[in-house]
Amino acid sequence: MGFNKKYQYSLYRPGPFKRFFLFRVIRFLLIALLFYEILTVYIISTVIVQSSSMLPGIQREDRLLIVKPLYSQYLFDKFIKIPGLSNPKRGDIVIYRQNFINNYPWYLKPVNSVVRFFTLQKKNLKTNHSYNDSISVKRIIGLPGDIVKIKNNVVQIKPSGGERFLTEFELTGNRYNINISSLPENWNSDENPFNSDTEETAVKDGYYFIIGDNRELFPDSRSSGLVSSELIKGKAVLRYWPFERINVF
Repeated sequence: MGFNKKYQYSLYRPGPFKRFFLFRVIRFLLIALLFYEILTVYIISTVIVQSSSMLPGIQREDRLLIVKPLYSQYLFDKFIKIPGLSNPKRGDIVIYRQNFINNYPWYLKPVNSVVRFFTLQKKNLKTNHSYNDSISVKRIIGLPGDIVKIKNNVVQIKPSGGERFLTEFELTGNRYNINISSLPENWNSDENPFNSDTEETAVKDGYYFIIGDNRELFPDSRSSGLVSSELIKGKAVLRYWPFERINVF
């Protein structure tokens, strides 16, 4: 007596299923990476403060959230200009690239984006063109048309169309502290060759006078001159770390 064997074929195929799952994972990561790149390049980004130039308000290793569309942006090496929602305002804390420091070469930009994406923005590609080392965090004080001078570490501004000089605190309306070293009682800022006073500077159209709150540190517009609007990359709106010092600017 014979038995007819019926072979059972399963619809489950381990090989094809694994390949399909892997394809979906790769597709998801690529879409997420593309979204991250668009978000961080054109909309928002984060910056780890690498200097003490904004003491006492902003300290080294603070993490700031930067909004970019507030100001105009230049794409593809100034080939395309995207208008901003507003112009930089007096008192804004901004990030900008210094003229004498290069950005990442074009062929390293996507590599650095991948590194930042998979490390949740905690790491950058370590090269001579480090992103965080090539940007500065400072405060805008002088606007186009202003005449600016510094007296005893305090910026004094004659606004465009104004008749007299006013201090930075009178014009910004912001309450922020500046870091100034204590001076001897017999200090004469008019005669001492190492004083921080500057002559009057006219702020040209398309440029801004930018300075750090820590007046003991350079460089800023006192030493490197006015900053072109093309170099200003965004406004700092929030300190999100450390947690105990979270605040909105």
